[in-house]
Amino acid sequence: MNDSNEQSRRARVFISCGQTKDSAELETAQRIRERLQAMGFDPYIAVEEQTLSGLKENIFRQLQAAEYFVFVDFKRERLVPHRKAGSSKPQHRGSLFSHQELALASYLDLPLLAFQEKGVKSDDGILRFLQANATTFTDRHLLPNVIADEVQKRAWTPHTRNQLVLERDPAQSVDAQVAGTQIVRRFYYVAVRNLHRHKTATNCYVYLEKVIQLGIPSVEIPFGSVELKWAGYTLPNAHILPQAARPFDALFTHHAQPTLVGFNVFSDSSLFGHPPIQAAGEYEFRYSVVSDNFPIARTSLMLSLSTTLDGTTLKLKAGGD
Repeated sequence: MNDSNEQSRRARVFISCGQTKDSAELETAQRIRERLQAMGFDPYIAVEEQTLSGLKENIFRQLQAAEYFVFVDFKRERLVPHRKAGSSKPQHRGSLFSHQELALASYLDLPLLAFQEKGVKSDDGILRFLQANATTFTDRHLLPNVIADEVQKRAWTPHTRNQLVLERDPAQSVDAQVAGTQIVRRFYYVAVRNLHRHKTATNCYVYLEKVIQLGIPSVEIPFGSVELKWAGYTLPNAHILPQAARPFDALFTHHAQPTLVGFNVFSDSSLFGHPPIQAAGEYEFRYSVVSDNFPIARTSLMLSLSTTLDGTTLKLKAGGD
């Protein structure tokens, strides 16, 4: 696996620490990010957004994608009344923005580590209900190491991701005879890999979303969407075990007619899942995989369809989608 693929498969940690313009908070946030990155994680520092579009495109999207959540509650203004009953020490509010992110993370059921600066009201906001057992800190300079120690105690691993990815080995194809006939087809497989360390991807379905015949101009080939077949399996929905892969029939060609492309689909109509392809050329296919408990996975593949069987290739699109 190359470095870019390794980076893209590291566990993502959402760091919520409600930074103000205080340079000390900004520096602390960066040091937390660097410490987690050195441990092999892919950390993201939440920056306060002022617009709804910014929230949707940055904060919400990053939270939905994250595997872990680190909550850092920096001390803000004194509360009025600012002393806790029976105590001579003043109390402060925490970061409103971080508490909002914490509420979203709890809704998404993300694994959580919470840290509060000494002096922040301990039972404030949603923390009162989460039983997060926030760790109190006094020295911001030491906080990145404190967080790293807690990450190790919780056995958080960078080698997991709440993600399905589509993989294609250009050499992965097999010739098979259609049962009860003399027809031989060459099947091209695409594997769907579950990157999560513990969670099974349940009820996964594969779809061909789009087919484009490349040229000048390029032309999109219309067809009705329908479920594709998993390799060696007779149902449209399948489970994928943690850190395992399962192949599906991306397409097939015919030994007797190499430029005729077909698809194994769950449909009794030629209008669904059968884009008409029977001429040599370059084609782009877009596939998607949906499941009960993982985000939708998508990728594009390039078919170079030749007049000879061995001249045809199916590869992942360079540079992704």
